[in-house]
Amino acid sequence: MKVLLLEDVAKLGKKGEIKEVSDGYARNYLIPKNLAAEATGGYIKHIEESKKIEDKKKENLKKKKRRNFKKN
Repeated sequence: MKVLLLEDVAKLGKKGEIKEVSDGYARNYLIPKNLAAEATGGYIKHIEESKKIEDKKKENLKKKKRRNFKKN
């Protein structure tokens, strides 16, 4: 089963990564403890869109900081 990690998980991966794990590990451990969510097509698309928006916000913030620095 493919899961999207919602938190860093030792020996598995970091938050935001998509990993292939056994069904039992996902359903009995990762998902109940809110460490991961099942990586369905729609959910993956939603996460990718969220990352794009977050990246744009960071880029705009960097541009603002550069403009303010140049003014001073």
